[in-house]
Amino acid sequence: MKDKKIHFIVNPISGKGLGKKVKNRIEELFADYDKEIKVTRKKDDGYKFALQSIKEGADLIVSCGGDGTLNEVATALLNKEIPLAIVPIGSGNGLARHLHIPLTYEEALQSLKTSQHTSKKIDCGKINNIYFFSNAGIGFDAHTVKEYAHQKKRQLAGYVKSAIVSVFKYKPIQIDMHSETKNFKGKAMMLNISNSNCLGYGFSISPKASLQDGKFDVNLIAECSWGAFGLIGMGYLFNTNFGSKKKIFFKSNQLEIEFDGKYLQIDGEYIPTNAKKLTVSLLPQSLKVLIA
Repeated sequence: MKDKKIHFIVNPISGKGLGKKVKNRIEELFADYDKEIKVTRKKDDGYKFALQSIKEGADLIVSCGGDGTLNEVATALLNKEIPLAIVPIGSGNGLARHLHIPLTYEEALQSLKTSQHTSKKIDCGKINNIYFFSNAGIGFDAHTVKEYAHQKKRQLAGYVKSAIVSVFKYKPIQIDMHSETKNFKGKAMMLNISNSNCLGYGFSISPKASLQDGKFDVNLIAECSWGAFGLIGMGYLFNTNFGSKKKIFFKSNQLEIEFDGKYLQIDGEYIPTNAKKLTVSLLPQSLKVLIA
């Protein structure tokens, strides 16, 4: 690793400002390495800095932040031979959990420095012109992420509060969905498209999802009572089959969706949209990631 040119892209506000400590720790741990540290200040900096690092001949680019920073950096590295490494310092960290990357920045940095690493190529997803790497969704999960974006309290407690608030505010959306394996038309509570097996905090609705099988794991919940919806959620939590009559699961690499919603969630980030038609496609083996 010492003979590699490593570029770190750090979000200083991730993890309630933990990113600042991460930057200092990188400077200590990698003092005698050929490295560069780029600190993001605003949205899309991660993407722009990663493109710069590619032009500057980086051998490895490390995303140090949450899922939003990771999404930006990974988007720049799509279909490139430069591998992506992850130092997770955000909240959900769905992709990092799937890849079994240490979830504390100290362990992740130590592992990056001392372990023998290999790289592998993973599948990625795209909704219209937006890329995702862990999961994307419309409906209840997107509404919860929207509420979370306005929460002062972050971390798991913020997500739980956001989900509770969403129960009182959310109304099912009308969707018309087509794929090569399943079609659906009607009102739905949510439609989640998983590439990885984790939404964040270790919670999964697609525990068998693979990053290399060329398919999304798609979970659709048709309109139902909140009691039934809660049972389905408990089923996901405990890996049982509660509420199966309203739960539709299938695998697909392409979906066409018409819906009346106004926002998406992409890798745990709230994305407003005016689009009424969504094309969801899988990009096989399109991102090279570094794993221990």
